Amino acid sequence: MDLVPVTTVTDAGLANVVRGVLEQAGIEAVVGGGMEDVYPTPAANPLRILVRPADLARAQDVLAQYETMPDDVDDEE
Repeated sequence: MDLVPVTTVTDAGLANVVRGVLEQAGIEAVVGGGMEDVYPTPAANPLRILVRPADLARAQDVLAQYETMPDDVDDEE
């Protein structure tokens, strides 16, 4: 199966969050790249979030919406 990168992050925790956001939207995603044991510097080993080519445009839209969400949504009581 061919996969294409939709975004790149430098933190494993953030990679899992992004993957989860995509999967909640019904887009299958995997985390690829990174060689933490060889090069522990995150900037030197970015993690790529990969999706199917057919899902790329929708994944980009989902992530664009996620990035514009306010951080304090749950704090509005």
